[in-house]
Order: sequence, then structure tokens, then C-alpha cells
Amino acid sequence: MELVLGNGPSGPGFGILGPLEVRSRVGPVALTGARQRVVLAALLLRPNQVVPLDDLVDSLWPDGPPATARDQVVNVVSTVRRLVGAGEWAPDRKWLATQPPGYLVRIGPGQLDLQDFEAHVRAADAESKAGRPAEAARELRAGLALWRGPALTNVPAPFAGAEARRLAEVRLATVEKLVDAEFAAGRHRDLVPELTQLVAEHPLRERLRGQLMLALHAAERTADALAVYRAGRRLVVEEFGLEPGAELQRIERAVLTDTLVAEPRERAVAVPVPAPAQLPRDVADFTGRRAEVAEIRRRLAGAVGTAVPVVAVVGPPGVGKSALVTHVAHQLRAGFPDGQLHADLRGTRGSRDPSAVLVAMLGALGVSGSAVPEPQYERVRLFRSLTAGRRVLVVLEDAADAVQVRPLLPGDPGCAVLVTSQAQLPDLEGVHRIRLDALPDDDALALLAATAGAARVAAEQAAARLVVALCERLPLALRVAGAKAAIRPDRSLARLADRLADPARRLDELRAGDLDVRSSLAPSVRALTSELAAAARRLAQLGSGSFATWAAIAALDTTPAETERLVDHLVERQLVEHTGIDSLGQPRYRFPELLRLFLRDGQPRDSPQRLPARRQPPRLAPEMRVGA
Repeated sequence: MELVLGNGPSGPGFGILGPLEVRSRVGPVALTGARQRVVLAALLLRPNQVVPLDDLVDSLWPDGPPATARDQVVNVVSTVRRLVGAGEWAPDRKWLATQPPGYLVRIGPGQLDLQDFEAHVRAADAESKAGRPAEAARELRAGLALWRGPALTNVPAPFAGAEARRLAEVRLATVEKLVDAEFAAGRHRDLVPELTQLVAEHPLRERLRGQLMLALHAAERTADALAVYRAGRRLVVEEFGLEPGAELQRIERAVLTDTLVAEPRERAVAVPVPAPAQLPRDVADFTGRRAEVAEIRRRLAGAVGTAVPVVAVVGPPGVGKSALVTHVAHQLRAGFPDGQLHADLRGTRGSRDPSAVLVAMLGALGVSGSAVPEPQYERVRLFRSLTAGRRVLVVLEDAADAVQVRPLLPGDPGCAVLVTSQAQLPDLEGVHRIRLDALPDDDALALLAATAGAARVAAEQAAARLVVALCERLPLALRVAGAKAAIRPDRSLARLADRLADPARRLDELRAGDLDVRSSLAPSVRALTSELAAAARRLAQLGSGSFATWAAIAALDTTPAETERLVDHLVERQLVEHTGIDSLGQPRYRFPELLRLFLRDGQPRDSPQRLPARRQPPRLAPEMRVGA
């Protein structure tokens, strides 16, 4: 029985489990151009999905595209479509469709070897659960027979190399699963030759070594089984200064004492699953942030060295951190073909345990159930082992602090991490921070035009700029205002501006369906300690929201040192911003106006849970009043 390689499929279709190939009814289709193979491989790795044109550009020119890149990709796609169509690969000539913002390859059953391989593995899992190990082994052998060698060896692109490494791991994990199925069917002795060859090819793979020991012991070759263990131990001790893993040591003790009464317990290994693609939906009308987008792309796509590149986008609530990170992550997808993981850490909404987040991420990488280790540190080690040698993008939204983020960072420099946080994360090592502020005036006006309608904004320029100012150029507020304008074309932007100009009703106006500025601000305030929340509400009562240190001391009725501590905490959480030094040489601060209104007024005017009125701040002497 052959466990290693087969001859691959023989019918028409595509093959990536080996060199990239196209098979027509009459024979192979020659793709002699390197660019043709790169583009086709990038499309086949995402079958039945639209692959953006920009992703194909990045696949061809990972170090930066030329000015004519998009036109060149269009020409390459046209050539691929013609060559494959000329080979009469399928009766449907629309197998490669143009579908904005890119292209889509339509793949059915039996037309792509990777999909067929994964189908066999799923069928084997079902047979194993039903207690039919021989049938499970038959399915796994059929899947492994589709392999013709290392994947995509004739595709000269970084993403192809990363995908080849991932698929090599998947193939070996499937071989190990096949061995377990054959063992369950009582075929230990038959596997000795193949396992001997596999261990010679992969001497550091301890699970294969343990399976060979089990097969030898079942064949009454106990001395040979122990020799296999000693050879493996000598290898890891000499090269790495480590002892073999606990499972291999357990097998060795059982062989020595002849107590192998059960198969080895289930190991946590990656099973063949599609590369995770967990990014939230990108917004079609994303506007502005050109400098920030370019900076993130440069930091992540061009990273070199041995450290995982980490970019943290920090800023106050409602400023568009998540939208920016999601937008850039979609642009970078082609550079991370092994998957994109996403987790909402809920740092301002109760904060998720990183250990639970690791369970979800391991599940996306193919490890679930009892195969997930219990201690968090073991989950971290497994996560980093599964992402080693791969290119995975990890997106962590709304991080509370560095303690929550650190366990979720992969260890391989081929991976990259994007984090959003309202906190500054000063103690997160090796991170590049990008502070996100309100949109520039022109970008804010463009976003309002994209949501309310360009013609309306052009017709009422002055009113539109007033709406932008009253929304503080915050993307969320502008989207809400634009949405309200769009659903009421009978109302002018001037009328919307008049309604927003009333501080008592502004937050009520900035609500449209589930888009609600007040709801975006509330978690940030709820995440504060009771002491900080009370201080923020007191300070929000100070006139326009701008205040100096001496005014804060009077409002909070605390010592200068205590006042400085409270204000510093609010600054760190980006609820208050430092604006300069006043004429007395003291720091000045301000609340963003929408946040000040929320702190001052609390719940909507029609809410039965509206916060009660708070004690007014102490009356100040004329010379101490804000703005004096």
C-alpha cells in the first residue's frame, strides 16, 4: 500500500497538488508564461470566489506594482482565458468570469484536485465517526492519490510558496490520519515499510515516529521500535537540546513494559480545512485615509526580519478604526494566502478572555474539540506552531490592553497582525502605532456626499460643511447624517444642519436604524471605573468641554495630584485630548463635543432609563471661570 504520492486525477480540470496543470479532454494545456501561472494559481486558490484585481496585482508584483499593473493583469487574464478555452477544458466557456471588482473561476465537483482531496477527507471523517475505519482509510487513500508532488512548484510567487508549505502540512496530517485509520482496522504490520520511508523523509515529525514504533511493536519487532525511539531522541537532543515530546515518551515506556493496551490519544493537528477568510465586509464607499492606508500596507506587506509585524490603529470612539483596518486587510489578502483570522476582543464591552479567542482561532485552523489543549499557554504554543511557516493575517479589534493581545500574536514573521484599540497600548512590545483622528475637511465632505448624494452636497455646499462640522468630521456620525439625508430627499441639508445645531437633540438626530453615535460612545464610558466615569461626567459639565487643570481641580473637588491622575487616565483612554498650555502655564484639555454631550445628557430624551441630573459643578470665582 502506497501512502506517499499518487498519479493525480486523469479527467479534464485543474491541478495544484503538484505543479500547476490544466487538463483538457485531449491532453494538458501549456501555460508557458510565468505570469499566466501566477494569476491562474491565485484564482484557483479561491475557487468560486471573486478575486479582486488589486489582489492579482499584488500576487504578480509583491514588492510594488508598475503604473501599468492593472492593464497588464487584464491582458494576462485574457491570455489565460483564451489558452484554457482553446484546450476545450469545459463546455461552459464562462469558466473564468469578469465580476467586479475582479475575476471569478467557476469550479464544480471533479474539476479541482484540492477540492476533491478535501471532499475525500470529509467523507473519511464521517466514516470514522460511524465506526467504519476501513472505509475511512479507503477515502483517505483516494484523497492522497490526487497528489503528484509538492504543490505549485512551477508558480514563481511568494504566495505560492506559502500555500505549498501549508498544503505539505495538510498532506502529512492526512497521512497520519490514514495510519490511525489503518491501525483501527488492525493493519499495523502492513504499514511498516511506508512508515519507515516517511520517518526517513520527516525525521523530526514525532507523530510519524510514534506510529512507526507502534507498527513495529505490533509486528513483534520491539527492539526495532526502541531503536527508532533512540534515533529520534538522539536527533532532537543533538540538534536542539530538547527531549522528545510527552506522547513519544509515553509510547516508548509502553513498548518497554509491553503495556500498549490502547492507541495513542488524539493529537492536536491541523486537518484539511479551507484557509480561514474571516474578515468583516469591506464598505464600498470607504473614503480618505490614504496616508494611513499606505503606511499600514508598507509596514505589513514589506516586513522583513524575524519579528512579526504588528500595527495598532488607536483613536477615540467613532473615528473609523475598524473601517480602516478592515479596508486595508482586504487589500492585503493576496499576500496572506494561508488565511485571515478575525476576532472582536470587546475591550470596551466586557473584554473577551484570550484563551477563549484562541479556541476559536484554533478551530478555524482545523483543531477543535478534545484536540484543543486546556491551559492557555499550551493553546498559545499550538497556535504558533500551526501558523509557523505560513502567511496568516490576524485582525484583532477593540483590544482592551496588551495583556489581552500578547497571547494572540503568531510567532512566525511571515504572519502579520492588525489591532484596533481605544487604549494607547504603551506596553505592547514591537508595535507600530497609528493614531487616527477625525477626517480632514475634504475627505469628510466626500464621505457625506457618498452617503447623502453628491448632487445634494454640491447644491448645498455651505449647509454640507456645517453638517460636517457638527459631526466633528467623525466617519460614523457622517454616515448617520448622510443616511438620514438619503432617506428624506424632501428635506434640505440646511434643515438637517439646523436640527444638528441644537445640542439638546444632536445625539438623537445622529441615529438611523442600528447606526447610532450614542451607542458607539456608550461602551467606552461603561468600560470606565465608577470613579473615572463620575469624573468624566463632572468635567463634561464645564462649559464647552474645554478646561484647564485648575478648572478640573475645582470641578472634581480633588487635590492637584489626584486630578492629574484622573485626567491622565481619561487621556490614555482617548476620551479627553490635550490641546496645549494656557496663559497661566497649565495644560488645557477638551472633550470631543459629541462625547461631551453624551456624558452630559446620558440616554436619549425619549428613553425611560435616561440618567438623572447630576450635581452641578461648584461655582467658580470670575477669574477662575473657563475661558477667563
